[in-house]
Amino acid sequence: MSYGNITFAAAALGVAVFAGPAHAQEAPTQSTMPVAGAADRSKTDVAPVCEMHVWPAARVTAITTGWGAMFGLVGGMIDAATNADRNKRDKAFITGALDSAAQARALRELSLPRLLNLPASNVITHDEGIELNSATIGRLSASSAPCYYDVVVRQLLYVKTATTKGKMRTMILVRGSDGKRKFIDYKDSANHAIDVKLPEEGQDVTAASSALINAFKSDFTEFGQKFVRKQGS
Repeated sequence: MSYGNITFAAAALGVAVFAGPAHAQEAPTQSTMPVAGAADRSKTDVAPVCEMHVWPAARVTAITTGWGAMFGLVGGMIDAATNADRNKRDKAFITGALDSAAQARALRELSLPRLLNLPASNVITHDEGIELNSATIGRLSASSAPCYYDVVVRQLLYVKTATTKGKMRTMILVRGSDGKRKFIDYKDSANHAIDVKLPEEGQDVTAASSALINAFKSDFTEFGQKFVRKQGS
């Protein structure tokens, strides 16, 4: 074998020997290397699951006043007596059309966390109304979720005067925290006119019931806009 061929073979063998290990020692760059414990840390960085408990109103009030209410105490007393039966009838109708179950159904149709610009939440809508007073503090459920909100319909009030259409006023409370920001305790109300008259005894209730529910949902939408503006200020 000639020296030239030996030299060529050795050179070829050298390439084969050194090329393999050099290639094996290559490692991923820092940007692509997995970091030990990254998966575990990512779990702890995930925001806690929020809970939002929604409570219908336990109180419904209906007040209709006529022209007599504009003429002092005596006129007001006469007017109250004149409209007493109507107010009882209206209250009974509204209590039936917007009972706790009906409110809960309407509220389930609203995306309340989005409407209120609050964290995505597991929404628990209660079918029974709850009544609050000045002594009611803390959470209204037994939940221990770090991120927690109560949304409470404090009262439904129907008002009609001699010069205005009937209006449904919904009084609402939002209370709670995402576990990081300051505690929220916000109360306000909204109202929308009802274009149909509440039915007399024996009349069809379909249109009035639908109008009440739509006004109730619209009240929540308006309240949500107020709430978001207030929290952003």
